[in-house]
Amino acid sequence: MDATRMIPAAETSRDAMDPAAEAGGHAVFIETYGCAFNAADGEAMAGVLQRAGHRVVSDPSAADVIIVNTCTVKDRTYLNFEKRFRRLKAAALAGEGPRLVVAGCIPKAYERSDLLAGVAALGPDAIGRVDEVVEQAMRGGAPHVLRGERQRGAPRERLPTARRNPLVEILPIASGCLSACSFCQTRLARGRLRSFRPSDLVEKARRGIDEGVREIWITSQDVGAYGREAGYTLTGLVGRIAELPGDFRIRLGMTSPQWVSAELEAWLDLLDHPRLFRFLHIPVQSGADGVLRAMGRENTVAEFEAVCEAMLARHPDLALMTDLIVGFPTETEADFAETLALVERVPFAAVNRSRFSARPGTAAARLTGLPGAVVTERSSRLNVAVRVTTRRWHERLVGRRERVLTFESDPAGRRTLAHNGAWRPVVLPGVRAVGEWLDVEYVGAADFHLKGRPVTI
Repeated sequence: MDATRMIPAAETSRDAMDPAAEAGGHAVFIETYGCAFNAADGEAMAGVLQRAGHRVVSDPSAADVIIVNTCTVKDRTYLNFEKRFRRLKAAALAGEGPRLVVAGCIPKAYERSDLLAGVAALGPDAIGRVDEVVEQAMRGGAPHVLRGERQRGAPRERLPTARRNPLVEILPIASGCLSACSFCQTRLARGRLRSFRPSDLVEKARRGIDEGVREIWITSQDVGAYGREAGYTLTGLVGRIAELPGDFRIRLGMTSPQWVSAELEAWLDLLDHPRLFRFLHIPVQSGADGVLRAMGRENTVAEFEAVCEAMLARHPDLALMTDLIVGFPTETEADFAETLALVERVPFAAVNRSRFSARPGTAAARLTGLPGAVVTERSSRLNVAVRVTTRRWHERLVGRRERVLTFESDPAGRRTLAHNGAWRPVVLPGVRAVGEWLDVEYVGAADFHLKGRPVTI
């Protein structure tokens, strides 16, 4: 899963249009948990609803219907969702709150759960039917539409989009996965790989650029697997998008190491293109081969490091991002020490750090878990190691001047957020126009971002 833009439950995105939008239809509030793909699903649902004459609102208290767009990746995210969902469900069933629709991965992964009884549910492959589900929910129904998008004749990649950030096109290129990691529940929800047609994806990117998009985020459960069941290639697709006219940059989402290894030269060449952010998200999950085998991963630590070394030799300013799971049931203290050593060896710019959580229905859920105190202690040590390596990556840029792209302003007027050429966040003082290129000097660094000031070069 592409977790590059993971949205914590406490910061649920509001795929929201102006509540004063054209009258008619029902008022719908969408809140999204999870990754960039889920965010794209939220935007697509908003687009479908608007096309059907409904209003997508930014205030849940003004909604006739609330859609909770869910994620199953982490136990903490699920528990936060469940707590809120139960409150919304109780209010809806008592007639004291908006109607409720649960969408995303949870309806498929938990389709036999009593949790979903009595409320409408929409599976991730059926988001093109969200208008139908909302209309049935408003009539008091509780349909469970978990499949069937194809029956509507609207492929996922052709659905309309109501972007949360008008400068960003989140472009899902496939649904599902070819891997079978023992800890991951997403495969249960999204199924096996189904790659979308390159011509449709290039056209969707072109429309976004014509509408003012400045960043295109290529996303799926594993972008490197794109097209392997259909004869397409990721590098071919991205190369076509990169040649479209316009002023934009492309950010690649998460890819498993084996896909990069299989086409290493093509990946190296792809990142030479000036339209590509020098950013690569390759999850390793553990620094110990024995743990990787138990996880069902398809690479060794040495193979992962070989990819990183080749990438950095060709692109020294590349921002490498990885994912690490702490406390997998088979992880020994020696295994964990190897993970710490890997973090010290590889100059990561960012790390998604997670404690293992047993997801229902997965092979790893059948294993005996480690004591909670052990997992907590290891997680704390890994947190320190990650902060050291990521701060070091950012600090080496202090004093450098570079052109950055602004893409979001603080509503309070205190700062503007930009991305540099490696897709690292750069915090600038004050409010700046978004979607503009600025020359900045890096004047400070934190664990997860840079601090800049505009300059004239």
